[in-house]
Amino acid sequence: MPANPAPKSPAGANVIEPVSAAQAVPLTDSERKRRYAELRKRLGQPRLKVVGDPSKHYFWAHRSDSQELDRLDLVGYVVVREPNAEDVLSGKMKPLIQAGGLRNDGTYVLGDVILMCCDQDVYDFLMMENDERVDLMNQAAKDNFLVESEKHGVPTFEVEKSRVGGK
Repeated sequence: MPANPAPKSPAGANVIEPVSAAQAVPLTDSERKRRYAELRKRLGQPRLKVVGDPSKHYFWAHRSDSQELDRLDLVGYVVVREPNAEDVLSGKMKPLIQAGGLRNDGTYVLGDVILMCCDQDVYDFLMMENDERVDLMNQAAKDNFLVESEKHGVPTFEVEKSRVGGK
């Protein structure tokens, strides 16, 4: 049993004492102008915009998709964490990464997505691999079409690329 049990109402229900947030300190005119300028600047920005280390690639991943999170982990992505989140949230420090959704634990979460990153060269390699895979799949589809057409005795032809598009 807790040392200080919650007080009971005459009907026997627990009484919940409201706790108010600390009173806000009024801003000076110059502080208010600076704050409004910051807000105006942010209003025109997309919610998912990230400004951080240019040697990193940032990606908003769905938190509920554990298979995708595992895949991202395998290829080198990590969850982005702000090392001094408490100080950043209180306004004592500037964040290392400018993005929406900073939480007390240092992660960036907006709705059902969480911010992740990997090295830019890893991302470039992954995109290059993806392009090569798409090219191979396109060539395989062409080759398969020609083979199947030949099996069924259907004539095929190729158009010179220079003649495509009326050139």
